[in-house]
Amino acid sequence: MRAGITFFVSGCLLILLSAVMIVPTVLDFADGQTAAGTAFGISALMTGFSGALLFLTFYNRYEKLSVREMYLTTSIVWVVACAFAALPFYFAPVPMDYTDAFFEAMSGLTTMGATVIRDYSLFSRGILLWRGILQWIGGLGIIVIALGVLPLLRIGGMQLFSMESSDKSGKKMPKTSQIIATMMVIYIAFTAACILCLSFSGLSPFEAVAYSLATVSTGGFAPRASSAADLSFTAQWVLVFFMFISGLPLLLSYSVLKKDWKQIKADMQIKTYIVFTLAAALGLTVWLLATHPEMTVSRALTDMTFSIVTVLTSTGFAVCDLESFGVFAVMFFTFLMPVGACSGSTSGGIKLFRFNIIYLFSVQYLRHKLLPHGVFIAKYNGRPLTEEITSGVFVFLAIFLMSAMISMLALALLGLDFVTVVTGVLSALGNAGIAFGSVIGSTGSFANLPNAAKWILSADMMLGRLEFITVFVVLLPLAWRKEKKSY
Repeated sequence: MRAGITFFVSGCLLILLSAVMIVPTVLDFADGQTAAGTAFGISALMTGFSGALLFLTFYNRYEKLSVREMYLTTSIVWVVACAFAALPFYFAPVPMDYTDAFFEAMSGLTTMGATVIRDYSLFSRGILLWRGILQWIGGLGIIVIALGVLPLLRIGGMQLFSMESSDKSGKKMPKTSQIIATMMVIYIAFTAACILCLSFSGLSPFEAVAYSLATVSTGGFAPRASSAADLSFTAQWVLVFFMFISGLPLLLSYSVLKKDWKQIKADMQIKTYIVFTLAAALGLTVWLLATHPEMTVSRALTDMTFSIVTVLTSTGFAVCDLESFGVFAVMFFTFLMPVGACSGSTSGGIKLFRFNIIYLFSVQYLRHKLLPHGVFIAKYNGRPLTEEITSGVFVFLAIFLMSAMISMLALALLGLDFVTVVTGVLSALGNAGIAFGSVIGSTGSFANLPNAAKWILSADMMLGRLEFITVFVVLLPLAWRKEKKSY
């Protein structure tokens, strides 16, 4: 295990991160926010100096990373990025201790969207923009990880996405670098389109940019304390549309441009995503109108559709107080928090394709019980499900549940109530961004949590974002043993 290459890559990332900090620095100085601009300047210098130091110290002509080194680098780089991305929050004129700063940075880079900020009016536009930039970078970063690292994990999912992303006949994108470049172009195009649409819906240019960065990345950091509640109907539906398409595989857009309708129609998780979203939105709208007859149809439809999409895609915007609708709404959205949207998107969570695989495997198992000597082959998108894929899905779910239980017990030891514990952990592991309970609340802040709870949830955010096994595999002693050469 060549740890030096991990520090070298970390140095390169920190140099880039310091360069990005220049944008909010210039904005704050242009706004006359000298103290805030100075805070960003100091953060940029510290980040750039540390990055240059690591780069020069560990610079070497490294060969291709081994699988173990790729796991280690992915995990360490994420922590290092969060540690330095927290500096602008820490040095900001508004007091924020490093725990809160790290939590905010981790929530941004993992695109969770949970915040410790209470009064947004106290913070400069540079800080609010920095939150959006972190989420946008985090969404873009997970695309690279999803295509470059996670397929190697064989955890029953990302290798399927890799298979689906290539056309064996035409070989339209034969290299991973070409796929990543295509997805980056689509990602940028979605962001630009969202900014344009929000600008026409009445938002200021700054808010249009801030909301777009948080929407396309499915992050949920809003520049307003009310999140999306006081936006116009038009702006709310613009957010619904872009949240929804951001929950789809990014390469789906490439298939649309190529008019490859056959591949789109054959994708099981896309069908599940669309059908579930429509059915849940209509069903909850009918339920809400029946239980709250004072609401208008347009308001009920907007609230429920927005809430379904924002939770399912793990964006985390809030358009209404879901707890005010009763226990059923709280339970439904709690169950929805860890689900996630499609593989190959920027959303977090377990992802719908894993539920598809569980369904297919369960049906196959039940058929085998009825006809023990029958031969049943479960297929996903026309391809047989191998034992490696199905076992990988169940291992992933087992690790997810184990992590959830340990985190919940740890938060319970801190004296938090049951609802806060359960929804806080599920929200963090699923990168959902919203939670319920007396401490957090569906429209509240995570600022009231104890510092220990914030560190636990920060770890959960990272585990959920990196699909768990990326981190856990590095903790195995086997990962650090020297490989024996055979001659």
